[in-house]
Amino acid sequence: MKKNVVWWIGVRNNQLASKYDNFDYFQYSRNTWEHWCKKHNVLFVPFEEPVEKDLHRFRVNWQKAIFCFDEMDRRGIDFNQIALVDSSSMIKWDAPNFFEMTENKFTAWPDTDNLKWIYESVQGYKPYFDNFELDISKYFSSGFLIFNETHRELFQGFKNLYLENIDSFIDAQDRVVKKSTEQTALNYWLQLNDVDMKLDLPITWKLTHLNRKEMFRFNWQLNIDKTPFFIKHGHVWFLNGIPKNQRTQSMSNIWEMIWSQYE
Repeated sequence: MKKNVVWWIGVRNNQLASKYDNFDYFQYSRNTWEHWCKKHNVLFVPFEEPVEKDLHRFRVNWQKAIFCFDEMDRRGIDFNQIALVDSSSMIKWDAPNFFEMTENKFTAWPDTDNLKWIYESVQGYKPYFDNFELDISKYFSSGFLIFNETHRELFQGFKNLYLENIDSFIDAQDRVVKKSTEQTALNYWLQLNDVDMKLDLPITWKLTHLNRKEMFRFNWQLNIDKTPFFIKHGHVWFLNGIPKNQRTQSMSNIWEMIWSQYE
C-alpha cells in the first residue's frame, strides 16, 4: 500500500562536526518529525548513510536530491508523495497534514530571507546554465520540498546534470560563487524545465531566521501566555540563521519547552 514519505536528512559529515556541534541537534528534529509521521500515518525515512562516501565531491545537500528516488527504490518503498526535510527543522505537534495541500504539484516555499545572498548566488550560477534568466520571484528554499512519482524524470535529469558537470559545480561552490550547493542549481533546473510549482502555501509552514525576525519573543502584554511567536503561529520551524555551533543549544531549549506535547 502506498504511503506518503518524509525523507529526513540526517547525514553526519565528520569533517564538519566541530562546526556543527557534532550535529547533536539532529535528535530534536527527528523527535518532532517521527511523532508527526506516526500521527498522520506517514512513513518516516531517515537518510543517514550517504550513497557516496566522498562528501566533498558529493555533498549531503546534493545527495539528498539526486539520490532520493534511487534510495526509495533500493529500500522498496512504494510512495504517493515525498517530503524532503532538512534536520535543521522541527515540526509542531499539531501541524495539519501538508500532503493534502499540494494538489500533487512540486511544492516549495519562496526564499526571501537574504535577498543579497540569493541575488549573488543566482548571478554566480548563471553562466553554468547558459545565462538563463531566472525568475527570482519563484526562487525557493530546498530545505523543505514536496514532490511525487511524476517528478522522477526531473530528478534523474538533475542527477545526470550534476554527474556530467561535477567538477564545474565543485568549482562554483568552492571558488567562484561560494553561495549555495544544490539549491540555486535546482531552482535553475526546475525553471529551465518549466515545472508547474506550487509556491503559495503560507509561510507558517517554513518559518526561518527566527532570531532575526524576533520570533523567539512573546507578547509581553499577555502575562499569562509566554509562548514564543514561532511556536504559537508556525507549523514548521527552521533553525537556520543561528550560528551553527549554537544550533544544538537552541533546539534543545525549544525541546525543553514542548517535549510534553509529543508524548
